[in-house]
Amino acid sequence: MTVDWYPKNQAQQSKGIHRTDDTGMKQQGELKAKHLAFMDLDAVWFKLQHFKNERAWHNLNLPRERLVSLLSNPELKKYIDRYYKYRKQEWEADFLEYYQLGGDEKNFENEYQLRIEASQEVILQKLDELKQALTSGQFTGMAFGNLQASWFGQHLYQPLLYCKSNLVEVSPVSLNDGERDFVLDLRPVYEAKRPFFAQRKLYLLRNMSRGHGLGFFEVGNFYPDFILWLLDGDRQYVTFVDPKGLRNLEGPDNPKIRFYRTIKELEACLGDPTVILNFFIIAPTPFQQVRWWTEDLSKDQFTKCQVLFQKDDRQTYIEHLLTTVNAREQVGME
Repeated sequence: MTVDWYPKNQAQQSKGIHRTDDTGMKQQGELKAKHLAFMDLDAVWFKLQHFKNERAWHNLNLPRERLVSLLSNPELKKYIDRYYKYRKQEWEADFLEYYQLGGDEKNFENEYQLRIEASQEVILQKLDELKQALTSGQFTGMAFGNLQASWFGQHLYQPLLYCKSNLVEVSPVSLNDGERDFVLDLRPVYEAKRPFFAQRKLYLLRNMSRGHGLGFFEVGNFYPDFILWLLDGDRQYVTFVDPKGLRNLEGPDNPKIRFYRTIKELEACLGDPTVILNFFIIAPTPFQQVRWWTEDLSKDQFTKCQVLFQKDDRQTYIEHLLTTVNAREQVGME
């Protein structure tokens, strides 16, 4: 459980003024018996009940009489999270299996619904041109105003829509900035690295949300934004990619940041050496903007946690991702 009452400060600096990059260290403390004596343990117990219900852990039992001993652990919620997932994984191990996605999967549906006022004649005309290009097979991408239809031949359907206009309502929801930029960054790398991809096949699919896409109970029904397949000989590298800002996450122990390890545990349980699972967060947030909760985590350590900074490393992060996924060869060497 983390309570952060530290103020968040911003500063402006004139050119030529010397500054220091020193950061303050947060004070840390742990609950002792003298603190527990003044705590409303009933309120804490009900809070924990609420915590487990939020995660749909309805079969997890938290005896009231065990609360004092549990509170002796300074990372109570993390303990409960690890304990439940360990027991769940233990039970599920014999039931996990891979299965092949079929053409009737909801994830492969590529029909968009766009709602536009009839008065927006220019937008309606452009959308009609887009429809004609798709129907004729001549579509290679189109942008007008704040609406962008992206083409990437390795995506399993076309187009991918990006829209930041209040005049157009898109369903399923359009790409956000980070998702759009990931596709636009991946495409030129794929086109430029022909020798690397000559003997490999790459496919990308935007994962749909709850109810239709592929989600992970282990991370609170988490649905990563993209699924990336790299087929290399008899091996299939399946990588889940989530362009996501970091400022709203709870630091390096957040389950979504730690998911790069969780997915490897799932891979081990599934036990198929020809399928390799990976997970990456692609952070549009610059590293300097997340330093307030990363005093002990350098940018290199983020990279080891498979968190890549999209804006800071735009020229290299896609190659790093592909090289990490297929560790047998370096993408940039050919």
